[in-house]
Amino acid sequence: MTEPDGDAVEYVTPSKDFLRRRLQNMDPYGFEQFVADVWEHLGWNTRVVGEPGDRGIDVIATDGENKQLIQAKRYGPSTTVGSPEVQQYASLRIQEDGVDQVTIVTTGTFSRQAENLAPDLDVILVDGESLLGVLDELEADEVFVEHFDDIQVESAVDADTREEDAGSDNTGVFDRIQSWLR
Repeated sequence: MTEPDGDAVEYVTPSKDFLRRRLQNMDPYGFEQFVADVWEHLGWNTRVVGEPGDRGIDVIATDGENKQLIQAKRYGPSTTVGSPEVQQYASLRIQEDGVDQVTIVTTGTFSRQAENLAPDLDVILVDGESLLGVLDELEADEVFVEHFDDIQVESAVDADTREEDAGSDNTGVFDRIQSWLR
């Protein structure tokens, strides 16, 4: 049995539950910035607008000719975004010129009615679980490091050797969101 190297740094990947709770406890502006940073990792240029008088637009994301307006809803664990909010935020596209897509991102969940209504209004819904799935697929743990001082990113070697979560419900989330956003 070998002794551990005294200089070795051990990284522990935070659980999804831990990360979800951290996101749910962020201040709303911090969450808007977090969402903008995720979209930057997706290849978009972003600008956080969220401030009093933002007319409901929290983040503007552009990718060449494409323009997306994002509403970021930082909610607690038992809060659900309903169909009235989806209807309200669907109208964001008339507030800006050249909008191709409206997206609502939440740390919580969406009601069944909201999920049924969103396709009719051409609104993309990204719940907390899907958001974490995208970050996992992107291997974008550094987004968390940028926003939370107490979260460390594991080394690339460690990331290559970690075990994949075979039972993940987020298989293909990144591909789905990429296809929606392009």
